[in-house]
Amino acid sequence: MDQLTIVHLSDTHLTGNARLLYGTIDPWRRLARALGAAEQLKPDALVLTGDVADRGAAIHSDAARILAEAQYLLGCPIITIPGNHDPAGSIGPLFSTTRLSTGPHPANTVHDIDGLRIIGLDSGGFQQAQGRIDASQRAWLDRLLSVAAPKGTVVLLHHPPLESFSAALAGRGLENPEALAALVAGSDVRAILCGHYHQSGASQLLNTPVFMAPATSYNMNPFAPTEVVQEDCAWFSVLRISAQCVVSVPASTEQMRPSQERTETYLALRGR
Repeated sequence: MDQLTIVHLSDTHLTGNARLLYGTIDPWRRLARALGAAEQLKPDALVLTGDVADRGAAIHSDAARILAEAQYLLGCPIITIPGNHDPAGSIGPLFSTTRLSTGPHPANTVHDIDGLRIIGLDSGGFQQAQGRIDASQRAWLDRLLSVAAPKGTVVLLHHPPLESFSAALAGRGLENPEALAALVAGSDVRAILCGHYHQSGASQLLNTPVFMAPATSYNMNPFAPTEVVQEDCAWFSVLRISAQCVVSVPASTEQMRPSQERTETYLALRGR
């Protein structure tokens, strides 16, 4: 296959006890609609870069059940890493079930997508705004990258290895991004995908592209960073990866308009 399609979700912030975010936002319905929209894109993989839960809510078994159904209906791997709202160990064996191997932490995974290697890194740090990759993960990543993959590598992180466009989010990215830069420099890493900032964006770590997905749950105004953008849809990113380039664009359920039947199929799995 000359071109691969990756759907990139992030920051679902799923709540317990049917709690609405900011009193109006149902994050479960927004996730269900995003998964329904992804079907129209016929992706080769779907990735979810952290903050599956909101504030450590005990929802991970329900989330894993919905993602397992989505993996079946989409017919492609779903790869999940934790964020700082996910307790340690909560993104475990029930997630990323098509992994080829596991690294130093349960959420460190390796997947092969028709020759494209996707590596999940756990920068979570429950209840810590700033992320970090420990020495064991760096050594594991270094060993993996010593052998190139046929179509290159994509790395998944929750915390971007760069500062936000919004000064209000300063110091909330990845701690010591220089260490990661040293590992990926000269390797076959095509892109780093992350979330955390609840804002779509693109940058680079030295010469490696970094793509930040908008949040599926809610997004913040980059020009008024304490203001939640008021909209009744879920956002995510779509990547097209070819031998020549990696392209990422934001997309929304307002644009894709998934079926209500598929949305209800996913929501019915919650709490079973």
